[in-house]
Amino acid sequence: MSVLVVGTITGLTYALLAVGLSLIYKSARFVNFAHGNHGAFAAVIFAKLIVDLGVPYWVAFVAAVAMGGGLGAVIELGIVRRLFGAPRLVLVVATIAISQLFLFASLQRGLNADQEDLVLNGFPVPFDVSWNVSGVVLHGGEVSILILVPLLALALAAFFRFSSYGQAIRAAAENPDAARLAGISVKRMSTIVWVIAGVLAAVTGLLVGPLRPIFQVGSAGPSILVRALGASLIGGMTNLPIAFGAGIAIGILEAVVFDNFTSGGIQDLVVFIVVMGALIVRARGLARSTRDPAAGFTFGVASRAMPVALASLRAVRRMRSGGVALVLALAVALPWLPILDLNTSEKTFLLSLVWGYALVGLSLTVLTGWAGQVSLGQFAIVGVGAFAAARFAGDMPLVLLVVACGFVGVFVAIIVGLPALRIQGLFLAVSTLAFAVVATGWAFQQDFFVVDPAAVSIQRPGIIASERAVYYFGLVLLVLGAIAVRNLRRSGPGRVLIAVRDNDQAARSNGLSAMSTRLLSFALAGFMAAVAGVVFAYSRGNFNATSFQPSTSLDMLLMVILGGLGSIPGAILGAVFMFGFPVIFGTGNIADPVNQLLRLGTSAIGVLIVLLFLPGGLISLVHKARDAIAARIARADEGLPAPPPIIPPLRELVRTAIRR
Repeated sequence: MSVLVVGTITGLTYALLAVGLSLIYKSARFVNFAHGNHGAFAAVIFAKLIVDLGVPYWVAFVAAVAMGGGLGAVIELGIVRRLFGAPRLVLVVATIAISQLFLFASLQRGLNADQEDLVLNGFPVPFDVSWNVSGVVLHGGEVSILILVPLLALALAAFFRFSSYGQAIRAAAENPDAARLAGISVKRMSTIVWVIAGVLAAVTGLLVGPLRPIFQVGSAGPSILVRALGASLIGGMTNLPIAFGAGIAIGILEAVVFDNFTSGGIQDLVVFIVVMGALIVRARGLARSTRDPAAGFTFGVASRAMPVALASLRAVRRMRSGGVALVLALAVALPWLPILDLNTSEKTFLLSLVWGYALVGLSLTVLTGWAGQVSLGQFAIVGVGAFAAARFAGDMPLVLLVVACGFVGVFVAIIVGLPALRIQGLFLAVSTLAFAVVATGWAFQQDFFVVDPAAVSIQRPGIIASERAVYYFGLVLLVLGAIAVRNLRRSGPGRVLIAVRDNDQAARSNGLSAMSTRLLSFALAGFMAAVAGVVFAYSRGNFNATSFQPSTSLDMLLMVILGGLGSIPGAILGAVFMFGFPVIFGTGNIADPVNQLLRLGTSAIGVLIVLLFLPGGLISLVHKARDAIAARIARADEGLPAPPPIIPPLRELVRTAIRR
């Protein structure tokens, strides 16, 4: 009974999150990855109101919940509605960026309550009680969950069943076209749904806070989100009562597993099995429910080739070769430039990691940009490569070690990619995120990966013994990876990847195997990600499972979209912008909050700007500058007209934003 009570309390929080996720999916047919951090931000403001400002509990509760609903409306009106006609994957990425933006805001010191007070007195609770239920002592936080969550669920059920707005929301979700003919404003109903989901997220954040020994902003990250997604998937992403009950069941199952296996992250493995089982069983129904012909198709603008009339000119060819040589020379000289103060060992170490991130970006260029398979677990493959390098180091030469670790990544990536044979798009992203959670919580603590889960160390061979040597080791691997990916794009297999992504049915009619092509993309991406893991292993020297958090996999997808999805230079540019600039302009301390906040801000805000105003990513600006310079070079010889401006005027950007 004690296990049942504890599991029910935890499961009620999963259930409330699952209902919010199902509401958004039922209304707009995409997964809202910002739902957890939305509630966490509300909890931060709630604690600030009570601890620092002395606001009464229920006044602060109402204010925080109202703010959660208001933020939901702002997200729908400002971002979701502007991207409403885009493929659902664009909206998924937008919610990932919004999630990072919530995390960025939650880490601002001015918005956080006095941490000493929170540690001493705990997170605020509505009443101070102690109930003994089957040997389990329940305090105010647990009691409030047992009371408020069921009441909120009943109120929500009554709203959808009996109110006119609830019935209109159901009609708009089931058949938007018929709802419009009946005079129902689908967009207005979407706004109401986002307000309700924001309220649910805020209530969840406020109720979960007291359950943590120390309130942490990142506690509503991918780990809890995957559990709520598992419950929502069991309900087919649209059935709210089943999702609510499944959330409670997952909480009880997790408590039973923890009662029998207290270590090793078995709970994460069980949740992963639940998520994968729900995806496989629900695959056909979920595919029918998307209502989006582009649901399995990726987005972004491929690398735009220079016009032939310009590219064939000798001066232009020299310009392009000189540009590549200049960039390489700058990368080689970067650790030696005293003006940037990058010749310290700490900053050189951080710059080495930038090349590792760029390698991961190249892997996502192949997997997501060209093959159309969205992965939210790519950094877990990096961890596989790093742990494999630690196990094999000393037994083989460095070059052979890199290749061996790459093939280990291929093996794991193919296993992860097997669900791609049945599910694609949105739900493949869910399965890969679940893999990232189980890798950190369970796999990286097992004997076949590590001897001591607490710390793994790797000794550098003599050829890369110094920090600068590791820097150049990562740079060489990045250059080789970029060349290999460029040759792949120009080869037959590369063209097959694009063909299957664009129209798999047409590709199959021409004798191409969509299944083998998808697995090939996972294998190639896994090889590069695992090689990046070798760079990370030798850069860090010491690491453990927590070094490869699932949230970093979300950052990797944001990184390639920021740079330009589908573009090789774009992947590298995204890594430099998102991780390199904080090193160059930051303090050089990897744990410095300034560096972390700068990275969060550039990634979240930058991706939202790209999605709304610059679909081609930062690389599209480089392409415009390249073409403009080339046109000026050629104008004297070829009589070409004056080139367009490199960056559109601000007035044009504003008009485009208003029209959208």
